[in-house]
Amino acid sequence: MTTDVSLPNTWHSKTSFYLAVSVGILALLNLILGWGLGLEFFLRIWPEYPAMVPSTAISLLFGSLGLIALNKGYSPWVARLCSVLIASDVIANYRLAVFQVVPDGMSIATAIACLLIAVCLWSRTVKDLSTFARLLPKTLGVSLAMVPLIGYLYNSEALFANPVYTLMALHTAIGFTALFVAFLVNDAEVGWMRVLAAPELGSQMLRKLLPFLVLVPVGLTGLALIASNLNYVSADLRASVLAYTMILMLVTAACYFANVINKTEQRAAQAEKLQRESDRARQVAEVALERGQKIEALGKLVGGVAHDFNNTLSVVLGNLQLLQADPDKSAHPVYLTEAVEAVQNAAELTRQLLAYGRKSRLEPVPVNLDDLVRKTLNMFQRLCPANIAVSTRLSANEMIVELDPINFQQALLNILINARDAQPQGGKIVISTAAEEMGREQVSGFGGTEQIFSGTFVCISVVDSGPGMTAQELSRATEPFFTTKPVGEGTGLGLSVASGFCRQSGGGLTLLSEPGHGLTAKMFFPLSPSSPDVAPETMQQSTEVKPSAHRILLVDDDEKVTRVMARQLQLDGNEVEVALSAADALEIMSTGPAPDLVITDLVMPGAMQGHALAKEIRARFPGTHVVLMSGYDSIRQRQSDGAEWNEPFLQKPINWILLREVAASVLSQTPKG
Repeated sequence: MTTDVSLPNTWHSKTSFYLAVSVGILALLNLILGWGLGLEFFLRIWPEYPAMVPSTAISLLFGSLGLIALNKGYSPWVARLCSVLIASDVIANYRLAVFQVVPDGMSIATAIACLLIAVCLWSRTVKDLSTFARLLPKTLGVSLAMVPLIGYLYNSEALFANPVYTLMALHTAIGFTALFVAFLVNDAEVGWMRVLAAPELGSQMLRKLLPFLVLVPVGLTGLALIASNLNYVSADLRASVLAYTMILMLVTAACYFANVINKTEQRAAQAEKLQRESDRARQVAEVALERGQKIEALGKLVGGVAHDFNNTLSVVLGNLQLLQADPDKSAHPVYLTEAVEAVQNAAELTRQLLAYGRKSRLEPVPVNLDDLVRKTLNMFQRLCPANIAVSTRLSANEMIVELDPINFQQALLNILINARDAQPQGGKIVISTAAEEMGREQVSGFGGTEQIFSGTFVCISVVDSGPGMTAQELSRATEPFFTTKPVGEGTGLGLSVASGFCRQSGGGLTLLSEPGHGLTAKMFFPLSPSSPDVAPETMQQSTEVKPSAHRILLVDDDEKVTRVMARQLQLDGNEVEVALSAADALEIMSTGPAPDLVITDLVMPGAMQGHALAKEIRARFPGTHVVLMSGYDSIRQRQSDGAEWNEPFLQKPINWILLREVAASVLSQTPKG
């Protein structure tokens, strides 16, 4: 059984390599300069110390060569050959007289250390060796070499008389220690070496304490030897063993505590990692669920719009075909009336959808909310059956909010009608108003929830005694075309329109309910710091305006729209020109007489849009009036261009009478340029 003996190019392998090279050089110096040239220093370091015999130097040399081969990734047979040669050298030293050097020789401890080196080399090439088996010979070898090293440190002559260490030279002990440390460094990822070399906090603490743990016992023991009055020889050896024992115990204890800390940190890191992964998975699931809900709601919105518009188009198309084919002229007004009503219903549907999507054009003005609620309740009384009791608790009489009165009444009526329909057998509806301080509260939104800004809000609460809603129904209540009513009894747009209007007005809508305990709908609007001198009228009656002839320029990229509007304005006696883009409009105005009025769409092809065209006309043609029109618009959007004034605005689809009134009203005023 063999394994890949090559070692990664890390600090472990580099340190092990350099230590092995140093031991090899030490052995060569002893053999060449000491025994070859007779230099006493390389034999025994100090005249009274034992010498490193040739057999020991040869074993150290083969040990260093085998370890270098392992570090460089050579064949494992190189390390095995070195192992066999070391064992053979030890045997020959004791069996063959030619290897014996008198008076010096290989001590028992030296022989054991050489054999442990051979075991370390061979075990490094064995596959799936346990951690204990890998570290045991290396740890024993270090322990065996450290005892004479400490003895030399204390200049203990007892080493020369001791039967185990008598002939172990100082540089022999240094060589063995360096070589066994090199082997241990290669195993820095396992066992107690892993604890010592690990990057965790406990191991960092151990490495910082290690010099103190080693040097302090050595120093204390040396002081104890100096002060000892015991037999000199016995005390030296006892002190040496004592010092190493202290070091071993302290290092073992430190390793144990470091290992405990490391395991604790690893468990904490693993738990934190699992928690992060769990949080990420939960966030991904929530985002996917929210997207799925939005897609589902959007699908219902598209389906509902298509259904209602197809019905409307069927009415319009059918009546126009009847108008074209029926020879009975007396029936033609009926066909026209029904077609116009169908178109008006379609226009109302688009207004509701725009309110839901916060794209409708609002004209917010300061209003007394309690007064507006009372007017809406007067309208609702005509729609409410006698078996439903309606009561009010209006506490916001002096509070002013800025909102669009007509759209507010429509939103509140939607909520009141829902409360009425929820209790067909009779019940009660309570409407209340109050001021509330709110933080970043959650309010209903498209496919989820949104937050409103903190501050003082006026709350309109509508509470009914109906059956209430389940949590699932409540979560979808503001989706367009979602309804709990029987088929044919509801459009599913009431709460969605109310939610869109509240959010577009800077507030929000919240719904609270439990099955069997009714529904509470709360509309929130930010309190306005201003108070109007005269409360605005919530409804305005259109008046007939006598048309007069003027030059009018229509700007819209839809030719069908401009063709219809041009015919209407021409029938009112006006001279009309048409441009399909802002660039075409400016060219017409530059090459001919300037028109009295320009009616331009907001969104058109090209670089210049409606707002920019109005600004350009104001600068270059100050005598020309401008009216803007669009299929959808928000007053915030129209004010976002930073203009100092706002032009009159027409919301598509445009009623002929309204077009005539606006044109006449604008032309009767002085141009703003």
